Amino acid sequence: MKINCSTEELSKGVQTIQSALSARTTLPILLNFLIETEKSKLKLISTDLQMGVKHYIKAEIENEGSVTIPAKKFSDILHTLQPGQEVFLSIDEENRVLLKCGRSRFVINGAPKSEYPVLPEFNKSASFEVPAGELAAMVKRTIFAASSDETRYVLNGVFWVGAEGVLTMVATDGRRLAISEKGILPKDKEFRAIIPTKILQELIRLVNSLDDSEEKISVSITENQIAFQTKETTMLSRLVEGSFPNYEQVIPSKKDIKVEIDSASLQTITKQAALCSQDRSGSVKFAFKKGKLHVSASSQTLEFEDEVPIEFKGDDFVIAFNPQYVLDGLKAMGTDRVRIGLTTPVNPALIEPLGEEGYKYVVMPMRA
Repeated sequence: MKINCSTEELSKGVQTIQSALSARTTLPILLNFLIETEKSKLKLISTDLQMGVKHYIKAEIENEGSVTIPAKKFSDILHTLQPGQEVFLSIDEENRVLLKCGRSRFVINGAPKSEYPVLPEFNKSASFEVPAGELAAMVKRTIFAASSDETRYVLNGVFWVGAEGVLTMVATDGRRLAISEKGILPKDKEFRAIIPTKILQELIRLVNSLDDSEEKISVSITENQIAFQTKETTMLSRLVEGSFPNYEQVIPSKKDIKVEIDSASLQTITKQAALCSQDRSGSVKFAFKKGKLHVSASSQTLEFEDEVPIEFKGDDFVIAFNPQYVLDGLKAMGTDRVRIGLTTPVNPALIEPLGEEGYKYVVMPMRA
C-alpha cells in the first residue's frame, strides 16, 4: 500500500475514530486502528467491541492495501508534524508502516487486517433520516441526567421511544429526570431502545463537526444495535440491555404551586448559593414568599442568602434541592424564563421552559 494525504486530513480522521478505542483491554489488537484503501478514499476503522467508528478521508492512492497501526503512537507522531505538509505512507510485506513527512521518517510495526475485528455494516433497511442538529440538541437536553453508576446499568444511557412520528428521549439517575420530545421521525418508525451515553457524546461531537447543521443524519436501530451515518462517518454501538423504568409515573401530574421566573436570575442566585453549600452533597433552600423567592445556603465556613422578585401570592413554601441539578436543567433549557411546578417539600418539582413545548425536567428535593 502506498498513499499520500495532508497532515490535517489524516489528523482529523484519526481524531474522529479515537473515541472507539479502549485504553484498557485484554486484546492488544484493539489498541490498533485499521487503515485501508477503498476506491479513491482512505478508510479508518476503530472498535472496542462495544462501539465502532468508520471514517473516510481524502487521499491519493498509488497502491491498494490495508494494515492495523497502534493508535496512540500514530496519533502522537501526527501531533509532531507541521501543518500544511503532505504525509506519505507505505506498508511492506511484514506490515511495517513507513511514514514520511518533510525530512521526518518513522517506521511503525503494524499488524495484518485479518487480526482485526470486523465492524458490522450499516443496516440501511432499518434506517431513517432526521435533522442532525435537532437530534443532537435533544441529546444535549437529556444526556446530562443519565446515571454514571455502573451498578444501575439500565440508567447508563438515554431511553429512546419512537411512535407516531414523535421521538422521545428520557434520561434519569434516580434523583432527576430529563425528557425531550420532538416530531422528527417518519410516521412508520416505532422502537424502544436504551442508547449508551458514550456513542451519544460522540454523536454530539460528530454533528458539531458538520459543515451544515441542517444536514440530515441516517439512524439505524435494530434489536441490539444503533448506528449513525453521515457522508464520511459511520458510528455503531451495542444497545444497553434491560428494561428502562416507568418514567411517566415520576412526572408530577398535579402542581399546587406554579411560579414563572427569569432563568438568568435563577441561575445566578443558585450558583452563588452553591458556593456556600456543603460540597457536592449540600442542599440549597428555596423559600417562596409573597412577591419573592428567597434562596439560602450554609456550610461550616460560609453562609449565603439573597432573593429575586417573583409573582407569588400563596402561603410561604420552603423546598431544598441539590443546586447542581437545578443549574444543569436550566442550562439544558436555554430559555429566558422557566415555569416551576410544586406540590409538597418532599415531592418532585417540575421545571419547564416557557414558550416551548416538549421538554420537562423533574428534580427530587433534598431534606432541608
